[in-house]
Amino acid sequence: MGNFILAWWNANVHGGFDLADLANVDREVAEDMATVFTWLAREEDLHYPHDYRSEIEQIIARWRPQAMTV
Repeated sequence: MGNFILAWWNANVHGGFDLADLANVDREVAEDMATVFTWLAREEDLHYPHDYRSEIEQIIARWRPQAMTV
C-alpha cells in the first residue's frame, strides 16, 4: 500500500507501483486501490492527496528516508 501512495505522490522520486503488488494486499485494500485507479482515470486533471501530506511524509520517512533529503 505504501508503494501505491508514494507512486501517486511522486513516482519519479519514489518509484512506480507494480500492479503485481495487488496480490500482496488484503482484498478490501485492493478494492480501495481499484477505486482510486477508477477515480483518477475519470478525472480530467490529475489530483494529488494534498490533504494527507503529513501522513504521506510519515510514509516517506519510513519507506524512503533517503528521499527526505531531496
